[in-house]
Amino acid sequence: MAEKEIKKCGIIMPIAAMPGYTSDHWTEVKSIIIESMKSIKEFEFKTEIVSNSDGEIDVIHKRIIQNLYNADIVICDISGRNPNVLFELGMRLTFDKPTILIKDDVTDFIFDTGVIEHIQYPKDLRFNKVVSFKEELARRVKLTYEKSQSDPEFSTFLKNFGEFKVPSLDQTTVTDANQLLLDEMQAIRSEMSLFKKEAASTRTDNNKKTRILPAGLKKAVYDYIDGNSDTVDEPGIILLKEEFINSLRTKGIDSFKVDEQILIKYIKEAQTEVLPF
Repeated sequence: MAEKEIKKCGIIMPIAAMPGYTSDHWTEVKSIIIESMKSIKEFEFKTEIVSNSDGEIDVIHKRIIQNLYNADIVICDISGRNPNVLFELGMRLTFDKPTILIKDDVTDFIFDTGVIEHIQYPKDLRFNKVVSFKEELARRVKLTYEKSQSDPEFSTFLKNFGEFKVPSLDQTTVTDANQLLLDEMQAIRSEMSLFKKEAASTRTDNNKKTRILPAGLKKAVYDYIDGNSDTVDEPGIILLKEEFINSLRTKGIDSFKVDEQILIKYIKEAQTEVLPF
């Protein structure tokens, strides 16, 4: 009997603890997905997180993009609406290749991906419900992959909105265009990481959110820009600089506990205005 060709199934999902979810929860969800894929008799899938590598040392952003592009099918768990997950999902949908969306029964649907059918599973991972979920996931993966191979007009997402040219990736070298894509991805990931810390700068007062701004914040930002003549770098890049973080910290300000948009506003003002202090 001839051996089956091994197909690649990428997983996009959270792996670290986040509000309402533990890292062990995600480990169990990942195991459920892998078990479901193994139950498909017609195809043999190698199923793994898209950030995984085959042992080579490379740039993680490049690896993620290439895995997102090369996977025969991708399963994306949008439970908890993790920003990194949603960004990687957007990348996959841009390639318009076979994609299955799953989510727990607590997370709301996302308007932008409403045209794609979702498969739900119980957040508490109740056995009976999970068994049904695994069967449905396996069935959907099989049908979706077969459809993508037999129908030249197959589209997961883009063709719902018109005709688009799907981008391709050079698999041997990183071109200038791809390098730009990698740089943009890194910048967006960095901003997402800071965005998740924004909640630390808010408090609830009579059911209203009030921004807490450390005393002297604006002057501290202006002092840093003035002292370092940092008028060229993008504000999002400056936010991540160790010297900027340490400069605010010496004045008793933790930049990670301040609303990112306020910091960006002050940085932009300091870069373009005559310093008032």
